[in-house]
Amino acid sequence: MDSAKGKVRNYKDLLVWQKSHHLALQILKLSRKVKRKQENFFIWGQVLRAAFSVPANIVEGYYSHRGKNYLSKLEVARGEAGETEYWLFVLFEIADLDEMTYNALVGECKQVILMLSAIIKKLS
Repeated sequence: MDSAKGKVRNYKDLLVWQKSHHLALQILKLSRKVKRKQENFFIWGQVLRAAFSVPANIVEGYYSHRGKNYLSKLEVARGEAGETEYWLFVLFEIADLDEMTYNALVGECKQVILMLSAIIKKLS
């Protein structure tokens, strides 16, 4: 971002994209450490799909040149962030995530949801 003028030159300049991308990468790295069993394979796939869908929808919206399509993509991203939070809860409940890791990831997820909500409100 051009800090002097505050212009966003690229989707990577968007703080919400940075945070959501970082969260998705954290979840991917965790998934590589967890022993995959038949019972949890589907759940890890779901959380990864949802987590990476958040920054992907932000990028897709960014390149849709604003307007209603941009707003729609941000709403989808917010929904995917909510879904990510749910799947993290399931992973915690089945003991694939410890409490500290779960709380940290959910905290980041909630930050992304709040940021997306603020942008959506501002653009509506």
